[in-house]
Amino acid sequence: MARGITETDVHTAADELVVAGERPTVDRIRAHLGTGSPNTVTRWLETWWRGLAPRLLAHSVQHAIPELPAPVSRLAQQLWEQAVGIARNDAEQGVVQDRLQLDAQRRDLESREGERQAQLRDAAAAADQASQALAATEQRLADLLRANDLQQEQIRDLSGQRASLEARSARLEADLHAAQQRATQREESLIAERDAQAQHLRALEDRAHGEIDRARQETKGVRSQLAALQRSSEALRQEREAAQAASAAAQREAGVQRGRADTLEQQLAGFGELPAALQATLARLQAPKPRLRKANAPPTAKAGHGRRKSSS
Repeated sequence: MARGITETDVHTAADELVVAGERPTVDRIRAHLGTGSPNTVTRWLETWWRGLAPRLLAHSVQHAIPELPAPVSRLAQQLWEQAVGIARNDAEQGVVQDRLQLDAQRRDLESREGERQAQLRDAAAAADQASQALAATEQRLADLLRANDLQQEQIRDLSGQRASLEARSARLEADLHAAQQRATQREESLIAERDAQAQHLRALEDRAHGEIDRARQETKGVRSQLAALQRSSEALRQEREAAQAASAAAQREAGVQRGRADTLEQQLAGFGELPAALQATLARLQAPKPRLRKANAPPTAKAGHGRRKSSS
């Protein structure tokens, strides 16, 4: 609300408007002064209208013409009073209109003020909701940050575990490869040894044909041992196939493979003792009989002839 406007300011502005040929109104007085609230201007304008008639009468008395005749003077006075009454009625009607306009403006201002208060309340409620939403969002953000920190820590732990598992897998693969190489070398060695034993057995059989009559019983034992050796060879082949299957399974479980590889090596080591037993048997077969040595007297040729005949 504007301050500093006085009754004199309003009255002076109204007089100046009348001199300018304009009817004093609240809006014109405010525009003329450049300030003033509608209520204050209305209140001082009413006092101006109430004092207008007395001022005009005083002014007319001061400027009365003495030389006019009395009837003319009375007529002039009546006309002036009628003019003042008309002016007063017009002023009162203007005041009523101004009051109606001010009431409408006041109601409009009150309505706007109510709307502004409602908007302020709505804005305050929206601000409270926004504050609550912001607090909830900040809490949610804090929770997400903590969850992210936990996930990062879990990722680091899992990365370390993966590196450890990869290193362990590499060691197991290396152990598996070494076990496979040892098994392959052992298998090749056993095959070569088996071939050598077979060749040696064939040579022994060729040499043993000359003494087959004398050594029939021993030959049966040798053949039995040979059959056992062949069974052992077949068992060795089966063991080799089992070793290959165990080697394939060891790619999934390195620990189990190493145990099976050790078991296979122990079994194969047991097979390595067969050639020594076979050689001992053949040595017994090739050794001369004691009674044949006693018969080496003069009739040696006869005895030998008898042996050749028996052999034939």
